[in-house]
Amino acid sequence: MTSRWRTTIALGVLLVAVTGCNDDATSGRDPAWPSTTDPIATDGLVWGTGSEVHLPDGTVIELDQPVGSYVVAGSGVWYLSADQDSEVDFELATAAGEVVDTDANPYAPSLRTSADGRWLAFLDRPEGDDGPREAVVVDLTTGEEVVRSDEGLVPDDTSDVDWTDLYEELPVDVHGITGDTAYVRGLDDTIAYDLSTGEASVAEDTEGLRDLRPEPPHWNPAHTWSIPEQPFGAVPQLRPDRGQPVTTRFAADPSAPPALPGSPDLDSWTLTGWLDDTTAVGLTSTLDDSDPRPVLITCTVPDGECEVVPGNEGGVTLPVDRPWGIHPQA
Repeated sequence: MTSRWRTTIALGVLLVAVTGCNDDATSGRDPAWPSTTDPIATDGLVWGTGSEVHLPDGTVIELDQPVGSYVVAGSGVWYLSADQDSEVDFELATAAGEVVDTDANPYAPSLRTSADGRWLAFLDRPEGDDGPREAVVVDLTTGEEVVRSDEGLVPDDTSDVDWTDLYEELPVDVHGITGDTAYVRGLDDTIAYDLSTGEASVAEDTEGLRDLRPEPPHWNPAHTWSIPEQPFGAVPQLRPDRGQPVTTRFAADPSAPPALPGSPDLDSWTLTGWLDDTTAVGLTSTLDDSDPRPVLITCTVPDGECEVVPGNEGGVTLPVDRPWGIHPQA
């Protein structure tokens, strides 16, 4: 087993220095976050099983608990860890076996990274789970907290705010990062942060937002095959730029026993993106009515044959910002 050691980084001073104001954006210019000039591989499939997170290049990073809410960027896996007292910590596990504690308290569904693994973004809750939220963006190549801002995330009058009720009625989130801009869903508007300056503005350009959640058809890098829109209940197809579409399928095995609960459902699946010019990636789930788990699959062109990604047979846990295993901007 890989030896592990734990480090705590003191973000508290930084947080105190930059919170408590409603400016458009503030930036903690001291490098207080773990940084790296040799980031982990993020350009492919990522999934978790047990306490291990599997990266595209075959690297496996072990966490100190079963995999839950996590993202991959910079030097490793950023994840929420529950200790023996049920207090949740935000930690970094590196490929070298180090575990780094932070003082941040992210709202788990807001965790986002850039496709190249340089940027980490989330909504922090420095006053606790039931308090106001702040947008945070970190440059993991320098450790610099480029953005810490409550712009658009708190009302003008905070004297009598029930924060839990407010965020249930008006959900806030991080849309994602594209190019040099991070997009945050505020109470009323989408806020765009210029990552070269940390400055905030109301998003006027919707093209960047569209890039975060591309609509079908999804083209391979060479633009020779696409995944067309999939009608509900239909078997997914792959369409060449010229010619007839190919219906995807799993190879039949007449000698295979009947599928058991917990095994992959090979009768229903969806395709979501491309690993390369000839390999589409998609999802099915385990056969379990009470708690089905995602299972990653790949389908190849031109034959349309599909297979379960090795290691996914019993279901996996996917990164918060990669609900299909690959980054939305891959």
